[in-house]
Amino acid sequence: MIEIATAMSIATTAFRGVKKMVEAGKEAEDMYGYFMKFFEATESVSEADVLNQNAPKMSKFFAGKSVEAQALEIAMARSRMEKMEKELKDLMVWTGNDALYFDMMRERRNIRNARLAAARRKAQNKQLLVDGTIVTGVMIVAMIGIFMVLGALQAGGGS
Repeated sequence: MIEIATAMSIATTAFRGVKKMVEAGKEAEDMYGYFMKFFEATESVSEADVLNQNAPKMSKFFAGKSVEAQALEIAMARSRMEKMEKELKDLMVWTGNDALYFDMMRERRNIRNARLAAARRKAQNKQLLVDGTIVTGVMIVAMIGIFMVLGALQAGGGS
């Protein structure tokens, strides 16, 4: 997965490419590469959001950014992506490619839902593994401490 700032840069470049091609009178098929880059970047922002929501507690605690900074970055990226996507939709509709756009959105929704569900499961499994490892480690340390105290009491009581 790429960083949110990188995804935004890619999306903005692709968005500008589509706008230039529309202004030049190009067909939707000629803009395939730009659309692909834009929606790949959109997907990266969505994945970052899902991973952030399901990140292990300890990774959130030791993250380099504050919770507020992460939330702001994701919210701003999502907002900017939504605005660019609406403008792309309008461009497609205005150029007579509305059927293509709506068909693409239908397919996108199906693929995206499947991918987000997989990303969510993966993040939840990772969270469970990390949190379980931490709890197990704490329990082992606590048991060692208890055995040491019991051993010390037994040694002190035996003399």
